[in-house]
Amino acid sequence: MARVPDLTVDDLAEADRDLLKRPIALHKALTNSPKAARAFSGLGQFIRYGSRLDPRLRELAILQVGWQARSPYEWSHHVKIGKDFGVSDADIHALIAESAGQPSARA
Repeated sequence: MARVPDLTVDDLAEADRDLLKRPIALHKALTNSPKAARAFSGLGQFIRYGSRLDPRLRELAILQVGWQARSPYEWSHHVKIGKDFGVSDADIHALIAESAGQPSARA
């Protein structure tokens, strides 16, 4: 059960409806505080498009956090995104093994 309501476009003021142009669960929850949703979106946009961090490394870092946090949402989305930036199945298996303190072929 959600701890905050998932909002829809109809729940938002006209000026905030753009926050749900991508109506995924994360955005539906964040729009309970439109100012926070905009700040979060700005940070995400910077990390994805403004950072000088190599995109493959960025996705591996996000996957590491998603794995450690046991976040199925973050994990599933960024496995797909990571593959677009060169993250391989071997990279993912190595990340999981190394997170458990096990050796990997990548270590």
